[in-house]
Amino acid sequence: MKNLFLLFVFLGCLLLFLNSGGLSPALGQSAEGPWLGGGKIMPLYGSMRQSYFAEVIYQHPEELPPTSIKVFIDGNPYELKRKKGKPWRGIYRSPAITLPPGEHSFYFYCEDEKGRFDRLPRFGEEKGPFVGLRTKYNRRPRLTEGGVYFDYGTEKEIYTFTVHYFDPDCKPPRSVIAYVNEIPCTMSLHKGTPSNGIYLVKRKLKAQPYGYYFSAEDFGGAKITLPGKGFIRGPEVEKAENNDPVLVDLKLSPNLGGPKTKFTFSATYKDPDGDPPSIIQVVINDTPYPMRLRKGKKSEGIYFFKTRLIESVYHKYYFYAEDGRGGTRRVPEEGTFHGPVVIKY
Repeated sequence: MKNLFLLFVFLGCLLLFLNSGGLSPALGQSAEGPWLGGGKIMPLYGSMRQSYFAEVIYQHPEELPPTSIKVFIDGNPYELKRKKGKPWRGIYRSPAITLPPGEHSFYFYCEDEKGRFDRLPRFGEEKGPFVGLRTKYNRRPRLTEGGVYFDYGTEKEIYTFTVHYFDPDCKPPRSVIAYVNEIPCTMSLHKGTPSNGIYLVKRKLKAQPYGYYFSAEDFGGAKITLPGKGFIRGPEVEKAENNDPVLVDLKLSPNLGGPKTKFTFSATYKDPDGDPPSIIQVVINDTPYPMRLRKGKKSEGIYFFKTRLIESVYHKYYFYAEDGRGGTRRVPEEGTFHGPVVIKY
């Protein structure tokens, strides 16, 4: 019986709640109150020499005109007057407004005779107008998420510096640069749009500690750096272990000929570290001759040398190479190859 009594009490309270209209509207606001839309300031960008105008659309379902309709710019109120339409459904506009240089913010507010109001936007403020001193206002761009891949490594690695550039005026930058130990490295767009994208530059670095920072300039002349002061430490670059180059596919063609025969000495040079040869030669009868690249890359290609030789059956030769970083290779390691045999036909 007790539970049944509580149920009747609950239903009675619910009925009273529904008859009263349910949840009450917020103070001063109602579904029948005024409404603001399409609020803007013209122009949004300009200089302090220009005049600015605020404009908004006002509507009222009960056909009541506003008792007050204003725009607040940086907290300062400016009264709006009807420009077009009816008092309860029309466009309201401010007189000419002059503003100091800088980045401003605004919102609209209105009330009717019953104290009901509306605010545009409902929360916070809109950005603008943006007022320059003598020319059109230029908002400063921003640099974020700057860094390098890798923080530690050797001279063999390629180090990638990246930074995110954003321009609130949606204009591309004049330059985005990474300064690595004060050496400027111009960056290029990697992903996104020129005004809102990731810029990068890749570099090989010598063994030593580094510091870097990023700098950008927009077409309005605004310059920024990341970080704002100082620099970011890194990367730490160490010397890489150097491997000796390799000489393979050694050839002499032909092995037999006469004084007018051109003999070709060739060898394939390969360097595990990707180093081109600083010296590559064939030493014939104790005289070194430089070889030239015939095919492939400098660090992995076929080198050759052509020459004529005097009559002799005692010619000898060997190949020798250096990679410029202390690595050497001699083939054969000791002694020499014999040839070619040069005879008179």
